[in-house]
Amino acid sequence: SSGINAEYGGDANLNILKLYQFSPDLITRSSIDNVHLVLVKALMQLPNSDYVFCRAQLSQEMIDDILTKKIESVATLLETCQFPEFWNVIQEEKIFTEMVGFVEAARKFICHVVQLTYKNIEADFLMQLLGPMEDQSDFLRILAENKWDLNGDSVFVGHKEEMVEQKEIIEKMPIEVVTPILAIR
Repeated sequence: SSGINAEYGGDANLNILKLYQFSPDLITRSSIDNVHLVLVKALMQLPNSDYVFCRAQLSQEMIDDILTKKIESVATLLETCQFPEFWNVIQEEKIFTEMVGFVEAARKFICHVVQLTYKNIEADFLMQLLGPMEDQSDFLRILAENKWDLNGDSVFVGHKEEMVEQKEIIEKMPIEVVTPILAIR
């Protein structure tokens, strides 16, 4: 498959960014491309904070780079849960569309957020959050991977144990039985 390899080594990537930060003379077009790849791969680790750590290593020159700014805006959309807008924006940039596993990583993060936020969610809304899919089978596969249940137009994303209804048990004891237990001596 043609695409950008998504192999990830967080510490190695941080060290590369530190090297560029402290040795600006090493920065070339190729190294700037590497920085972009490192940032996108770090973003794929959400909800972990890898992206924040990598971003903190950037020089002002790198922060001002056009693609770095685009990556930053995509990160902001993900981190602020603006998922439909996120899917629109990433279509415009090759670094996202060609990065192997990027879409899957974004969906995994979105599923994580959905699970934390909802118990039940409308299926149509969930599909919007999860972005463009080939067909219904992709959606059903995601539901199965997350052990979520499709019930008509709604998807149960809570945990099964949450479905157990609590029942209040009230025992009626005659006062004669309780009085000796409560008697103060």
